[in-house]
Amino acid sequence: MGNKYISSLIRKFFENDLPKEICDKFHFWFVESEFRYEKTNAMLHLWNDCPEGQTEETKEELKKNRKRITAHENKRTISLFKHISQIAAILLLSLLSTAIMYYNLKDKTIIKEIELTECFVPYGECKYLLLPDSSEVWLNSGSLLIYAKTFEGETRTLFLNGEANFNVAKNPEKPFIVKTESMEIEALGTTFNILSYPEDETSITTLESGKVKILTRHESIQAVILSPNEQLIYNKTNKSFEKKKVNAEKYARWKDGFLTFQGASFDEIVKTTERKFEVTINYEVNRFSGRTFTVRFLPEEGIDDMLTILKDIVGFKYRKKGNIIYIN
Repeated sequence: MGNKYISSLIRKFFENDLPKEICDKFHFWFVESEFRYEKTNAMLHLWNDCPEGQTEETKEELKKNRKRITAHENKRTISLFKHISQIAAILLLSLLSTAIMYYNLKDKTIIKEIELTECFVPYGECKYLLLPDSSEVWLNSGSLLIYAKTFEGETRTLFLNGEANFNVAKNPEKPFIVKTESMEIEALGTTFNILSYPEDETSITTLESGKVKILTRHESIQAVILSPNEQLIYNKTNKSFEKKKVNAEKYARWKDGFLTFQGASFDEIVKTTERKFEVTINYEVNRFSGRTFTVRFLPEEGIDDMLTILKDIVGFKYRKKGNIIYIN
């Protein structure tokens, strides 16, 4: 089936431009695994083609999201709303596929909608969640998790954009699946950490206990199985991955307020710092490229302590103006 035909079919459906009998058939076709990647690409193209101009309706939606994201006035609210909009484009196809379940009873088809819950953690915060199956989740700052209020069907499927640490309740009959922009991680009873922000070049899964199976969004790459204290680093740019041995507990210590960097680039350190302390850091990217750093910061160390330590390790000067930091 051609990409143009798929794009046209999806567009017509969302524009309510198909007869009812065709719409019914579309529902079944849309959730089937066949042409999954073509459907995803078509949805992303449709999203990019949407007009960006503001209307009264979008302004009203922005106000609602401001209230949901934070109760106090925040200068980064608009950028966070834009961040969530970008996430929606990536997750839209998977969400539509999961939010509708079909039951075939003799010659009748029953459609049951599943109520989804979303949890967004603003910059500078972390959040603990207890999922419907008693699985535990810690969400890092700037992360979004979407899941069903009740896990029905054959799997427990969640959608993550950001960083989360999962302690999965055992249920061999119902696999626990976390979908990100570039990967799909499946576990039965496991403790693992996923780091997958859309602006990062890599997506990282680190396993503490149990076993997970990881699939990328590319059919040409085979599934990877991780054992405890193994980590998979997937490069979203060149579609390559690296599996290595690590001390997995260190990668989950952000839950306790620690910041731990092992062989991290300066760009990775900056992005993590911005999310944790809700600041903006301006610097010359090329000046620090090609270097890696290993350093750990304690929970009681604030942004000034961190910058003072990095200044001596990396070699730079900085100045602060409100929540903006200039490095030179």
